[in-house]
Amino acid sequence: MQVCKVRKVHKVLYKLYNFITFNYSHMCESCGCEQKIEQTKQADCYEGGKKGLFEQLNKKQAFVFGIVEGFLVLCTVGFFIMLGIFLSGGISTGGSTGAKTVKAPKQFGECLDSNKKADVVSSDQQLGASLGVEGTPATFINGYLISGAYPYEAVSGVIDNLLAGQTPKWDTKTYGELTKVEMPDFADAIWKGSADAKVTLVEFSDFECPYCSKFNVTVEQIIKNYGDKIKLTYRHFPLSFHPSAQKAAEAFECAKDQGKAWEMHDKLFILSGKKGADGKTLLNLDGIKQAANELKLK
Repeated sequence: MQVCKVRKVHKVLYKLYNFITFNYSHMCESCGCEQKIEQTKQADCYEGGKKGLFEQLNKKQAFVFGIVEGFLVLCTVGFFIMLGIFLSGGISTGGSTGAKTVKAPKQFGECLDSNKKADVVSSDQQLGASLGVEGTPATFINGYLISGAYPYEAVSGVIDNLLAGQTPKWDTKTYGELTKVEMPDFADAIWKGSADAKVTLVEFSDFECPYCSKFNVTVEQIIKNYGDKIKLTYRHFPLSFHPSAQKAAEAFECAKDQGKAWEMHDKLFILSGKKGADGKTLLNLDGIKQAANELKLK
């Protein structure tokens, strides 16, 4: 009596192979076997069941069978990879953290996304470079260039001298040379302080620069203590290695169109000084758009 010892899984795969190769006469049924292969004279079912499945195949059949089984293994591996990606929340692209993108107010968003203020920012950069600005922060006090985030005492000393009609006394050993340049008119400038102030501060800065953020504390203290004795305007000098600085500068200009430039200025420096869970600054597109929403821009 002939007995089929082929395991069920092999029998299924074997039927699949015969289906693909149209070899219908070479099939094992559930309890009996048909032996119709004339060329090999070997039965699929055999006495004692000692031969394995692959021993019953010739080289061509084994090759085709291996390809089919290999393909099924790859499909299985691919399935589990895709399942893992799906369960982990999908594929991350463009540095996305899975959080929803913040929607900006319509008018502000169109201004920011269109890059319409890029030329304004570029114009400031070119002007700053022509005046001798090489880094940020760089502040001109009645034309005297202070390059760096100097402490309140150093800056206030220059202001006090100028208010008294004196040439500024400057610690060159500590802070380096104090140079003076002729300043242009700033027809498009918005000012803090009195238009008739005797001392004018023109600050070239970068919202993402940590030294600028530090110096901004000094500037706020100056404004508070001197009031209408001085006037201050902010100009752009975003550095290329600060990825969000350019858009932050454009955001200032977009807010300026709606009369809230200084409010945006303060928001941007606050964002620059804060870090998220990933250790990166919160000054990014989402942060900028959220600031616009908080300021109730259009």
